[in-house]
Amino acid sequence: MEQVIQAALKEKEIRIQIENEYEVKTIDKEEIVKTKPLWKEAFPEYTENELDFYFQNRADDGIVFVAEKEEIISMLNLHPYSAAMRRNPPLPGRNRMPCMTDVVRVDTNYMAGFATKEAYRRHGYGRRVMEGALRYQYGMNVPFMLVSANENNDTVLKKMGFHYIYDRIQYELDHDLISTEMLRRAETGEVVKLSPSNITLSVVNKEKLLTLAHFVNAKLCKKYGLFMIRSAVYYERLQREVISRGGNICIIMENDKIIGYFALTRDNAEELQEVVFEKQSDIDRYIYTSKERRPSVMARIVNLPEMLKLISAQGKVTIAIRIYDDLIDENNGLFIWYLDEHGSYMEKIEESKDIKSGQMKPELTVSIGELTAFFFEYIKLKENLKFDSIYLSGPAWISEKII
Repeated sequence: MEQVIQAALKEKEIRIQIENEYEVKTIDKEEIVKTKPLWKEAFPEYTENELDFYFQNRADDGIVFVAEKEEIISMLNLHPYSAAMRRNPPLPGRNRMPCMTDVVRVDTNYMAGFATKEAYRRHGYGRRVMEGALRYQYGMNVPFMLVSANENNDTVLKKMGFHYIYDRIQYELDHDLISTEMLRRAETGEVVKLSPSNITLSVVNKEKLLTLAHFVNAKLCKKYGLFMIRSAVYYERLQREVISRGGNICIIMENDKIIGYFALTRDNAEELQEVVFEKQSDIDRYIYTSKERRPSVMARIVNLPEMLKLISAQGKVTIAIRIYDDLIDENNGLFIWYLDEHGSYMEKIEESKDIKSGQMKPELTVSIGELTAFFFEYIKLKENLKFDSIYLSGPAWISEKII
């Protein structure tokens, strides 16, 4: 109990410090509705139904940073998530499949609603709320943060130190095998027989939510180095969301055992938000998978020392590295990076005249975004024995999208 109280006091202290230093405000549940006009102005693509769902179910589960001038003129929302990252180095044991004991639970945040009123753009308000949000997370020891991105916002996010780490797969149901009529029947509560008859289609119910979470976590940890941990509460909220968008969560079972599921929405057209199956052959049977992948999720290292604890190497490795981070000074500079099988850390060193004159050069020069993408195996930085020996935490699989 005392630890909980101390954590709450620390969080409050950090929040007050951020508000004073960056002239931003963090707003509570009662005031969040005041950001809705800015949501409507900044994101006209969202329907009234989507916004209503967000403000009724999601807006108050995190922290909102705003800049005000008689009204809210800039905002940034952070939503907490529990991520699973691959445990490096792997736990001992030959010829066994990876499982959830092979991952580390990491607290992270998903950013939504980062926007500034058009009349106040290019005046530094967006940067101010971003710096406040980053400094808050740094103080809370958050290793990295995530955000859904596209061609409309990725230019701004790249300037803020973000980099793509995940390309979303495009799926489409094979309606010859799972027809719209079958889906409608399943959504009324019927267990619909597919072919062969021991395979069924149904909508997940409350009793199956935890089973579904276990199934998906067990599947994802075998293949991916980063994903969001599923739970019954996670799927309960997801089901409310997809139902509000005209769809549902459908499970496919073989002999009463889950072999796959998909989350379906029908805002303007039918869309599969998420697809997970035990076997690729089952995906190929029921679902068309497009070869095109759309860059859709960006990430950014926030607290570099905390992130480095999750990165290790085979044997002892030392790397001189220059990192550029315009928003977090502690992450910006020339470092000596020490790695071994227990983790890693960086020691910041002064950029002396010898370094500036070229007599001593870092082995690697990167932006904080590039370093993030490297850790999650989205890009390569160098191909040599040193970098090949680093245990990374990719690839990422992130289907989450906050409106």
